[in-house]
Amino acid sequence: MRWASALSERVELSEALREVGDGVVEALGGEPDLVIAFASDHYRQVEARLPEALQRVLSPRVVIGSAASGVIGHGREVERREALSVLAARLPGVGLHPFHFELAPDSRADWDTLLGLSGRVAQGMLLLSDPFSIDIEAVLGSLDRVYPETAKSGALVSGAREPGRSTLFLDGQAVHEGVVGLAFSGELEMRTLVAHGCRPIGEPMIVTDCQDMVIRMLNVGRPVDALREVMARLAPQDQELARHSLYLGIAAGSVVHQREAPGYLIRDIAGVDPVGGALAVYGGCKPYDVIQFHVRDSRTCSQDLNARLRAFHRDDPAAARQRGALLFSCSSRGEGFYGEPNHESDLFCRRAGHVPLSGFFGNGELGPVGGVSYLHANSSAFALFCEPEGGAD
Repeated sequence: MRWASALSERVELSEALREVGDGVVEALGGEPDLVIAFASDHYRQVEARLPEALQRVLSPRVVIGSAASGVIGHGREVERREALSVLAARLPGVGLHPFHFELAPDSRADWDTLLGLSGRVAQGMLLLSDPFSIDIEAVLGSLDRVYPETAKSGALVSGAREPGRSTLFLDGQAVHEGVVGLAFSGELEMRTLVAHGCRPIGEPMIVTDCQDMVIRMLNVGRPVDALREVMARLAPQDQELARHSLYLGIAAGSVVHQREAPGYLIRDIAGVDPVGGALAVYGGCKPYDVIQFHVRDSRTCSQDLNARLRAFHRDDPAAARQRGALLFSCSSRGEGFYGEPNHESDLFCRRAGHVPLSGFFGNGELGPVGGVSYLHANSSAFALFCEPEGGAD
């Protein structure tokens, strides 16, 4: 197994394609089996031709990817200007199962047919979704029921501001709705990592009355009153931070009622009712969910991501067999947030060394918390591709 990453900032897409193509062929020592490509939406007038051009230039078994508002590749993060990023691999012994759908199946048999698995075990799944045309959370729920042991990662693509304008790549085609994906079988292990970068404030609470996205009552009283109490106890700098970067954490799975539960899903707060005392949260919640207010800043995001990367490389034996990686970072993270370019790519490279990395800035990140796959916001999600045990050089 060999992986390579290349990035070009050429203004002309044809020149960018030539540059990344030459780069990955040289690094791999030949044509790849798999090409994962992300193109800046500055190429919008010609991006639909990119999948066919990649097929023609590199002759891979599979091409998958998308357009995006910003792309990541070869240790760099490029926002607000032209860039083409490619992650390519030679994968002996690995089954590649590309798929596209606009309406997700539900049964195991229908999923197996769509994915072309034919009884094979899916070692990992990459999912790139249009944010307008499909309920990706329902898709993840169905996939978790059917393939509970399979690692899943990906993102909602960015760059489009209205339905029908997203561009997804699969083999020689560009599509504009639904999900494109790739399942891996055979001699490959895929690990996932999700970093939210939020820290808790106040204490955990329990939802006692809610409907859909509205929380009416907590075990400590009305949500608005609980928030006021939390705000009153914060240091002045955290009070200011909470005024523009306040989130709600919902404990995922079975989480002990403690100050810093590790399995919180971070959700945006949709609004508060200062008279009735209710609070609305995007994504909703359920009675008896454990929740806690959180705040987010660049320092916390950096510390959280660094800690999670450090833990993976320290504790997971597969880290030594890591050969390639994808980073899906929220479009709210980047140079404007951290105050410097390439911040998250640099953190990854410090931990992983010369492992090739590509990705893009998206509108929502996909990855597991507590063994369950979720759509995240304001997060960074990694798909980490490793040699199986006994397969490394």
